[in-house]
Amino acid sequence: MLRVEGVGLSQNKLRDVRGPTTGGTERHGRCNLWQYVIPHFEQFLGEVELKDPERLDAEGKAERIAKSLFAKYYPNQVFTAWSYVKVGSYGKGTATRPPSDLDMLFVLPWDVYTRIEALTGNKQSQLLQEVRRSLLVAFPNTEISADGQAVVAPFQSYSADIVPAFRFTSGELAGQYLIADTTDGGRWRFSNPVAEYNWLRQVDAASAGKATHLIKMLKAWKRECNVEIKSICLEILANVFVTQWEYRHQTIFYYDWMIRDFFAFMLNYVNGWAQPAGITEQILLGDCWASKCRSAYGRALKACDYERADDGFAASSEWQKIFGSQFHLNWAHRFLLAGIGA
Repeated sequence: MLRVEGVGLSQNKLRDVRGPTTGGTERHGRCNLWQYVIPHFEQFLGEVELKDPERLDAEGKAERIAKSLFAKYYPNQVFTAWSYVKVGSYGKGTATRPPSDLDMLFVLPWDVYTRIEALTGNKQSQLLQEVRRSLLVAFPNTEISADGQAVVAPFQSYSADIVPAFRFTSGELAGQYLIADTTDGGRWRFSNPVAEYNWLRQVDAASAGKATHLIKMLKAWKRECNVEIKSICLEILANVFVTQWEYRHQTIFYYDWMIRDFFAFMLNYVNGWAQPAGITEQILLGDCWASKCRSAYGRALKACDYERADDGFAASSEWQKIFGSQFHLNWAHRFLLAGIGA
């Protein structure tokens, strides 16, 4: 089992995973080989990066939701930003284009917990329905639903997942949140978004931002290839991988190898489990994603060979099979070859 900063991964290593993937070839700065790697990945990362209007839209929606709930649960008080927390990809800075769900916690006063605990039946479901009814007053034209851990408001540009939460401010649980889960008759669960955020920042600080870059690229793979794995699990895998990757101190010049080596690393965790930072809950990884990971690894191997040979079009074609159209085909190189052969 690997364990980094309180985050666990259990391995179930496959016998058919290839050995070392770095090929034994060092890269020392820019050279005559791999001339397309940097422009390829600069373009791709720029394409998946959220634009300022998209960020502002998400922030505005989160604030509107928080203000509507604040008016109900903190009557006669002046609204303050401490009442809500953007979590998930928006909270950690790993959100990508096209915009996805906006996840947020709304912090409820503890007297609400006391009142809900006095109820009978599925208490957590009743809490979510209460929050849902409150939001319907503010957003009457939105089909708001409640299930699992969140109240879901499917706005036109974003679907907002609002999780009612109770914040611990002292003791050994300080900084954590208690959230409702309506499944299996209802239960309370712990969440620690601050620990998740801090762990990612630590890994990024030690690797020049590679964890965040890798997570954003993997989300494009998940979306393009319909990979059945939770985003939080991809984030945990990416963090652990970057922490131990031998080229974590290198530049974007090594990103083709980073993608290739990550998929080989990921295959070690088929049917394993991942543990988010700051809590003891374990998430089973399963094996539904394994075949698509093997396929991505095989394509990444080909793409890396093409990158080394400076065949920009062929390399970009393989990358596009993994990441989709946000990774542009290198038509400039294709036209250059056509001109040479004319």
